[in-house]
Amino acid sequence: MQLTVPGGGTGEQVPDQTQTLFTHGTDAAIRDLVLATDWSTTPLGPVGSWSESLRAAVGICLNNPFPMLVMWGPELVMVYNAGYAPILGDKHPAAMGRPCADVWAELWPLLRDRLVGVLDGTATYDVDLPLLMHRHGFDEATWFTFSYSPITAPGGEVVGVLNTTTDTTARVLGARRLTALQGFAGIASGRHGDSDLAAQAAMSVLARAAEDVPFGLVYLLDPDGRSAHLAATTRGPVPGPVALVERLPSGSVADWAWTALTSGRRTVETGMAGRLTGLAPPGPLDDEDVDVAVALPLVVAGQSAPVGVLVAGVAPHLRLDDDYLAFLELVAGQVAAVVTDAQAYQAERRRAAERAEAEREVARAATEVSVTLQRSILGRVELPEGFAVRYEPAASALEVGGDWYDVVELADDVFGVVVGDVVGRGLPAAAVMGQLRSAGRALLLEANGPAQVLAALDRFAALVPGAACSTVFCAVVDRAAGVLRYSSAGHLPAVLADADGGAVMLDGAQSLPLAVLPGRLRPEAQVPLTPGDSLLLYTDGLVERRAEALDEGIARAVQAVVAGRELSPGVLAAVLVDQLIGDDQDDDVALLLYRHPAEVASSAR
Repeated sequence: MQLTVPGGGTGEQVPDQTQTLFTHGTDAAIRDLVLATDWSTTPLGPVGSWSESLRAAVGICLNNPFPMLVMWGPELVMVYNAGYAPILGDKHPAAMGRPCADVWAELWPLLRDRLVGVLDGTATYDVDLPLLMHRHGFDEATWFTFSYSPITAPGGEVVGVLNTTTDTTARVLGARRLTALQGFAGIASGRHGDSDLAAQAAMSVLARAAEDVPFGLVYLLDPDGRSAHLAATTRGPVPGPVALVERLPSGSVADWAWTALTSGRRTVETGMAGRLTGLAPPGPLDDEDVDVAVALPLVVAGQSAPVGVLVAGVAPHLRLDDDYLAFLELVAGQVAAVVTDAQAYQAERRRAAERAEAEREVARAATEVSVTLQRSILGRVELPEGFAVRYEPAASALEVGGDWYDVVELADDVFGVVVGDVVGRGLPAAAVMGQLRSAGRALLLEANGPAQVLAALDRFAALVPGAACSTVFCAVVDRAAGVLRYSSAGHLPAVLADADGGAVMLDGAQSLPLAVLPGRLRPEAQVPLTPGDSLLLYTDGLVERRAEALDEGIARAVQAVVAGRELSPGVLAAVLVDQLIGDDQDDDVALLLYRHPAEVASSAR
């Protein structure tokens, strides 16, 4: 009996024994590969001699869209489907009909241990197993979730192995890179008051992502626009002057980085293994095998010219694909935002110093007006029992700001609480703040949880000019159940102090600020509330000080809340303002306090 294979061309005939391996839905390329393979030269022998068990296993594999592999006999000869072919990379199509030990020689020591157990009848299952594969011309770091299942003959003997697998490399790398990007959210960039220090803070964050960026260097453009200086590295303090300058010798290490800076275009450079001297800080290099680097201009929205360039090493065991380049672009964007925020702050400080003496009285009057306007924008909040809020303008503020708080009664003894901070100042920032506050309140009233609220705000903020990079801490207080659910979009962690003097930072559900990566899922965490617990939500003006680490300011706030745990929320709010805000306060402050009552918590239990 002969069968004409669909799509095989006019008159193409295949033997009766082979037709049972295919259906009309079989991938044409894999079908042609199976037909073209001389199985008589393999340990499996001609298709006509295959056992019914082998035919059935191969048929299931070839006609399944999910990545599958059959390994048969003592040699574990490979037969795979179209879904599995991309996993092989350049090993396909030669891998068809070859022993697994030959095809995956670089993985064999690890795979062999698993296969021995499977051939004895025990299936395996691995989740996100790291594998160093040589499938695209280099040793590539990959992650797979897969299972090995024994295939038995009618008599019960194990005669083969069925491998079902999923390449989870993209997901693992995506999660890892998202974590790296989230680290930038904790940088108080604008308050460094120095662009080089801001760049160093950004590089200290990037240093924790060495698996994706083996080294990073930031060059910032000098005021003359004709040179740039090395401001920061992931290897620590800058050891000495290393400069990029105009009209460098053609082909020099820094030539392409300067070109990227001045052209505003990303540049990829290969052959770096022997050319790192002068580009990386002096000292022994432990990543001599880094052969590729990317120069990314530091540009922020609204500015046409780069302020500098980030030179990022490419991990030697990762492919420089579109996802990798997109990650590096996001890193460059975060570094640019940190640096330009610091530069803007420097410029603002200079301007403020120049006009401070002449405008002192005007500033005092303008501050009173801005406070009134800010509070009118925030609107009146009817506070339930146990809540207190405060808004304090910056001591030198001449405009309204973007800090806000909100308390929304959602049901009996259930309240939504929000504190947020919009980037920038003035009426535009206040207008954005008003829109975000209104949207957040509406989303809470629709019975959305904190993560759902922030996910929806993400989409909303992407449509509102000036809303990107706003930070928000959203929580739902269930007073009757004694539970707090929360989620944070790049905001400083809330403080939860108990009646016995202990305190924890609510940092279990951190993610990026709004509209940085719209569409990503927002995490959510839950903590119990016990009688006498004090919850503090705040904006960065409460804890940030010049020439001081942010952690020191947060630690002061924690100590103040613990010390005042027996005070009423209103009195404690006043104490926090008096103790934590100095005379040189240069940022607005919004804070919200909640005290969990004993009687409600007791009745709920």
